[in-house]
Amino acid sequence: MYLTSAIPPDEEETSTLSRRFPKTNMDPNLEHSIQIQQKFEFYFLALVFTVLGLSIQTAEFSSRFQAGCEIAAWLSLLASGLAGLSRMEWIAVAYKGHSQLVHRKTFLQQAGTGRSLVAESGQRMSSAEANQFLKEVAGRVTEGESAMQRIEHRHWMKTFIHKWFFVGGLVLLMISRGVGLWCSVPEMVQ
Repeated sequence: MYLTSAIPPDEEETSTLSRRFPKTNMDPNLEHSIQIQQKFEFYFLALVFTVLGLSIQTAEFSSRFQAGCEIAAWLSLLASGLAGLSRMEWIAVAYKGHSQLVHRKTFLQQAGTGRSLVAESGQRMSSAEANQFLKEVAGRVTEGESAMQRIEHRHWMKTFIHKWFFVGGLVLLMISRGVGLWCSVPEMVQ
């Protein structure tokens, strides 16, 4: 909180937040779509761990094959959940990296229009200093693009593992429970 401010505390917090995170002119439909996607990702991650927990708690082994399928299902669901958690952790990193990359590209475009560059000391940079600085920024842009490609590839792989290991875990779980039920049918008839 700022002690010298005449703004009431609630308005001050809002004012500070709006300065730090200015509203964008994002299409409301796109913003709504992003919110729905985020909710789905959290729901899906919770679903994976819920199914894993319930399958472990309700497990009954009737044969080695059935036990093998059940344990394979658990491992598949665990891999899915861990990939999902890792994916969620790296989403913020990807957004931050993308934001920095866009900022640097915008800076290079604006610097290319003939604007003079000012050093941190407040003095204008000489032509040689400005050219050297622009080369360094261009190098960072190239490095950033390469890093973003690696992050995007890892994100795609984690998404693939998260979704398809969940499906595989469900299939193995259904096989396991079906075998367990099939093995117990003669007992139920007698």
